[in-house]
Amino acid sequence: MNQLIKTDYIAASGKFAAQVCALLNDAFPDGAPNELGGYYLLHGVPTTTMLLREGRRAVGHLAMYERRIKLADETVEVGLLGEIAIAADRRGAGLARGLVRHAHDHLQGRSIPFSILFAYEPHVYMSSGYKVMQNETRFLDADGQWKTFVYRGSMYAELLGRPWPNQPIDLCGPVV
Repeated sequence: MNQLIKTDYIAASGKFAAQVCALLNDAFPDGAPNELGGYYLLHGVPTTTMLLREGRRAVGHLAMYERRIKLADETVEVGLLGEIAIAADRRGAGLARGLVRHAHDHLQGRSIPFSILFAYEPHVYMSSGYKVMQNETRFLDADGQWKTFVYRGSMYAELLGRPWPNQPIDLCGPVV
């Protein structure tokens, strides 16, 4: 039976840190940090973290960041989902979809109209209501430079019935 643990973040020295780091390093091997704290250095500390466990084993992870971004001339609070990772032997069982559903429920409860994610495999998230984003996006890149372009793999989900505008966006910080 799966257990969902919802917390602010997984402490780098906490009891789940090694398992979560292993999940993330398996899912994102290119440039993976050696410890969990390295992910926070890259993306910042999440607002909310969801950990999925089967018994004593961590099998899923999702980090959620709530951020004010600019959509054309309007400032809007959005949820940015990142570091979604499922154990290799549990992929394809709908666990990522379940984590995303819990994230959407959380964001809807906070009246946040949109969720954004940057996917390596966009087709995985379409069943959770995500659509490919065509917006020109401004963001702070890992090299410390501001960049603007249409980011391949960027996706959005409408959470409160408000239509997503096809206008330039400014993430006002890094992608996650």
